[in-house]
Amino acid sequence: MDDHDTEDKIVQATQGQKPVEPGVDLGPNSAIGRRLKAYYDDVASEPVPDRFLSLLDALDAAEAAGNDDGRR
Repeated sequence: MDDHDTEDKIVQATQGQKPVEPGVDLGPNSAIGRRLKAYYDDVASEPVPDRFLSLLDALDAAEAAGNDDGRR
């Protein structure tokens, strides 16, 4: 059992819900969960757009310049 499963069971227990064991069919909820996970995995595996990376680089440069000015 990984940490995520443990966290889920803790949350369920604190909310008065019985933990769901792996492999238990939850009907429509399990189908929705599988589709959401597949969608998330697809989105998470997409490359970061170059424009976004350049914005992050500009932010890093601005923060570094701000830190240099504040230390003088």
